[in-house]
Amino acid sequence: MNIWSQWIPKIGEARGARRQALIWKGILRHDNQSTAVKVRNVSTTGAMIQSPTKIAAGSESLLELSDGVSIPATVQWAVGDQAGLSFHTPFDLAQLGQSKPVAAQPNWSPPAYLDSAIQAAWERRMRRLSPAQLRAEFKGYVND
Repeated sequence: MNIWSQWIPKIGEARGARRQALIWKGILRHDNQSTAVKVRNVSTTGAMIQSPTKIAAGSESLLELSDGVSIPATVQWAVGDQAGLSFHTPFDLAQLGQSKPVAAQPNWSPPAYLDSAIQAAWERRMRRLSPAQLRAEFKGYVND
């Protein structure tokens, strides 16, 4: 018998239901605050979330996945920016397919190096030189 087998549960024993991996935006309402979170996986009995703020294990919370989908839960564990939630009642995963997730607002702008003037200068500089241009470029450095 392995010494670790008494401490580490076998795969699948620790969970009551199979998890569905996803990335879904949600709101976690806990400890009199609301936090925007990413749901990393979900099952009928719980979910794993990623949160920018610390969440205390044992907190009673409400996970909102869309306008019409809210699930009461208890935070079972929290490590770093991740936390595991246990739902108070079984969650019907079909509700996710019927709801519309909140889309992220576009806030991307191209970096400065993609500016057309800078890009054109780089393209000119990075073009391949002909052998005659190379000879002229390195005149005095290379024996002819």
